[in-house]
Amino acid sequence: MTKVLTVRVPLVLLSQADARAARLGLDRTQYVRQLIQQDLADDDGARSRVFRSEDLAGRFRLDGASATNERVRQQWRQRQRQRREAHR
Repeated sequence: MTKVLTVRVPLVLLSQADARAARLGLDRTQYVRQLIQQDLADDDGARSRVFRSEDLAGRFRLDGASATNERVRQQWRQRQRQRREAHR
């Protein structure tokens, strides 16, 4: 038994997906189904997120480096030290 899945996507993304499906010789439904199946097959069950502090996401700019938990903590400690020094 199958169920209907409705997804809203921007027209640009839809046209790109349709073009990719056509290049692969698939229709849109087959292409989306194949993507889902591939994603589920690639899933090893272990989810590892590099940045877990979602409440801090986007809070710090780290000189173009990706914001990992440790980099955010270091940046935060540095800013706290600077504030304490400024208020002495």
